[in-house]
Amino acid sequence: MEESGGGKIMRVLLTVMALIVLPLQGQAVTLAEDIATTIMLRGHPCGGSAVTQINEVSDGAGNRTVQATCPNGHRYQVDVSSEGRVSVKRLK
Repeated sequence: MEESGGGKIMRVLLTVMALIVLPLQGQAVTLAEDIATTIMLRGHPCGGSAVTQINEVSDGAGNRTVQATCPNGHRYQVDVSSEGRVSVKRLK
């Protein structure tokens, strides 16, 4: 059975819309993945794509301190200043 001209146009339009819209839908990154990525980008081994045992503290000035454990067992502290500066140090 042959498609009508309107049916073909509709199918093409839906295909084009899907190709435009689907790439725009990004996957949400979890806090655990974000922290692991930050640790690895700062040159520290983490051993996986997500950390566990996250402990986050903020002060009144907008500074944040996050402590987390990587899958390889290493613990790190990530400090984020109110100006957006990030530092990572390994905990003992």
